[in-house]
Amino acid sequence: MQDFRIYAIHDHALTVAFSQKISEQDNLRVMALRSAIQQNPINGLLDIVPAYSSLTIYFDGNCEREEVMAYLKERILASLELQHEPSENRIITIPVCYDRSLGPDQEFLCDHLQLTREQLIEKHTGNVFRVYMIGFIPGFPYMGILPEGWQIPRKQTPALKIPIGSVALAGQQTGIYPAEVPGGWQVIGRTPLKIFDALKEPSCLLKAGDQVKFASISLNEFNSLS
Repeated sequence: MQDFRIYAIHDHALTVAFSQKISEQDNLRVMALRSAIQQNPINGLLDIVPAYSSLTIYFDGNCEREEVMAYLKERILASLELQHEPSENRIITIPVCYDRSLGPDQEFLCDHLQLTREQLIEKHTGNVFRVYMIGFIPGFPYMGILPEGWQIPRKQTPALKIPIGSVALAGQQTGIYPAEVPGGWQVIGRTPLKIFDALKEPSCLLKAGDQVKFASISLNEFNSLS
């Protein structure tokens, strides 16, 4: 059996952790476990929350922790088979305007990575990124992994306001700000798409397991789509 750890985060929530790193293989294990739970849910299940390499399930007071622990071990065994099934993950194209006015941290990124602006944009649009999890604020997608050799430091002083739709980089990740909030990621551009809308169902444009491809658009295109 593959290594994992199950631990309680409070009386009615247990987390299954496969590792503490950003790994597509571990994230596939998380998604397979979520599918196994969804296919055969335990009575009293309230929610399933995937992260990079772990999954937390929330349950009500009708369940005993030991019962849920045993159930999770059974589901982990069942999920081993699901990891080898063909992926049905969506590939979603996100338009991004990389105009300097919308990507205020491009100069820093170019200096840090020793790239021209054109090379920076080409590499960002030339990859397909996996959505590992949704978090931080509702709708914020944590996506990776950035091209080999990219390790982006966060801002030394977080910005008080990151505009809605800003596409940014940090560590080995890229993400999209679904709302105007303070933030410490390096902003490379902006999308005109609304990736989170609480009044819609589903409220998030992206979900864990999706594949994302960024496509460069002009400032005029951005303004017409906004």
